[in-house]
Amino acid sequence: MFNIYSSFKEIFSATLDQIALERSIVISKKDYDNFTVEPTKEKSHGDLACNAAMVLSKKFAMNPRELAQELIKRIANEDVEKFEIAGPGFINISLKSQIFYRLLEQLLGAEKFEFPNLGRDENGQREKINLEYASPNPTGPIHVGHTRGAIYGDVLATLLQKTGYDVLKEYYINDAGAQIGNLIKSAYARYRQACGEKIEIGEGLYPGEYLIPIGVSLKEKFGENLAENSSEIRDFVVDSMIELIKRDLLALGIKHDSYFSEKKELHDKNKIESAIQILRDKGLIFEGRLEAPKTEKGVGALPEGYDDKEQTLFRSTNFGDDQDRVVKKSDGTPTYLAGDIAYSLSKFERGAKKFIMPLGFDHSGYVKRLSAVVSAISNGQAQVKVILCQMVKFIKNGEPLKMSKRAGNFITAREVIDEVGADVLRFIMLTRKNDAPFDFDLAKVIEQSKDNPIFYVQYAHARCCSVLRNSGVALDASRFVLSELKDESEIELIKKISNFPRMIEMSATHFEPHRIAFYLQELAAEFHSLWNKGMENHELKFIIQDRPELTQARLGMILATKKIIAEGLGIFNIKPLEEMR
Repeated sequence: MFNIYSSFKEIFSATLDQIALERSIVISKKDYDNFTVEPTKEKSHGDLACNAAMVLSKKFAMNPRELAQELIKRIANEDVEKFEIAGPGFINISLKSQIFYRLLEQLLGAEKFEFPNLGRDENGQREKINLEYASPNPTGPIHVGHTRGAIYGDVLATLLQKTGYDVLKEYYINDAGAQIGNLIKSAYARYRQACGEKIEIGEGLYPGEYLIPIGVSLKEKFGENLAENSSEIRDFVVDSMIELIKRDLLALGIKHDSYFSEKKELHDKNKIESAIQILRDKGLIFEGRLEAPKTEKGVGALPEGYDDKEQTLFRSTNFGDDQDRVVKKSDGTPTYLAGDIAYSLSKFERGAKKFIMPLGFDHSGYVKRLSAVVSAISNGQAQVKVILCQMVKFIKNGEPLKMSKRAGNFITAREVIDEVGADVLRFIMLTRKNDAPFDFDLAKVIEQSKDNPIFYVQYAHARCCSVLRNSGVALDASRFVLSELKDESEIELIKKISNFPRMIEMSATHFEPHRIAFYLQELAAEFHSLWNKGMENHELKFIIQDRPELTQARLGMILATKKIIAEGLGIFNIKPLEEMR
């Protein structure tokens, strides 16, 4: 699809090239990356706003307004109604309607959407991304607290794939820590229960009833003489939990390409020691003691977990971290960071140059050390993008839901899906920016009102389908005389449609799929507004029998609206509804 904003940025860039050449000024791509062409914040300011003159005035040794004047003097474009210089040097651009008619015509004539190839280099090669998301410890079903990061990661993967990136969707199975030992003990207790024994779930174990069927299955498979420390029980329980998690994620519309086992791929293959040795050979691993962190309890009161003995450390301060980090404790056991070193090396060796990881806000202190690891292990050839997602507070009957696997009183994602539906859950989770707190009221998200975002968008799509289905008019692209669309509400709807290519590009560039959710709500609002005006004013009805050209144009506009909503919902893996019941 034609992107008005990218097109005008190219026009401004070419004009700046002319001025730079005449003045013997060296200008780079990075200089151009620093200025934007974007929608104006107010309709009275026109359609586009460009800040090139303000951003590059020093480079050209000109006053911003002077540079702005020089730019608009040189740009002759038949689609421009007028230029205006505002404030210290903003350039506002009002466009003629013809450019929006052309875009609408292009959209109606296209068999499929063409997205910008953001992920391809000058040789057309697709950039490889490892996107690891929705990887809670395999100690229980997916609970509602996991769904925000899971949905965010999955939609981001689709968005990046559509814009040219080669994305591997990966689930990291954290199956080597102490929590797995507790899981095995908990499952074994349920096994003994299945064998007829009376049991008590010990402190620190998992009392959830989801382990009861696993206990029954253990008895059916191995009989009544299974030892707790046998390898069979460990593999069976972990595999069972992963299958349970896969089913829960699939109910949410999520399926990964790769399931990476920490135990099988890193520990069993001695990959952690190998990765540490690679960094040791680079002079980045040493033996030493960490300085004791300051505490409020006074001198001599060491914080819990601090080890004053000599440990194996990674020089993460060489890469911008606040302090060097422990990779092996004083007793020789590897830390969680040691596993991250080996896992990052695996990602890099498998061809990824960018690692994207949506994590909860409780991991915010981990970002610098993880960035240091990736930079060190790849010699600066790869980078990690950690995207922090705030927890969601789920509310039912006015009360927040509790989510503790150890307490056994959490609400599973499957329960929420059964109550509100996967499509509702996926869309609503993206109606806030990922780092913003979010209260998810289970009652409100199934209301059929304009205050419910997913209902409002789906209703717009269903209305479009209803008009097209019941119009009694055969659509004929050759008869779409789009210049018949002259009412202000029609022009505003077409302008909103024209923003879709930019919205896709911005969402992918900034890793912010919530922008698409916002956009779809705004598009739906423009359509509903036009619908309501047609109910009050006969001249604005979609179908006017004695004006076939106008009717065809309006039906074309409705078809375009329908296609955009369907495409946007498709990125969210949501099926657009043709009828609302």
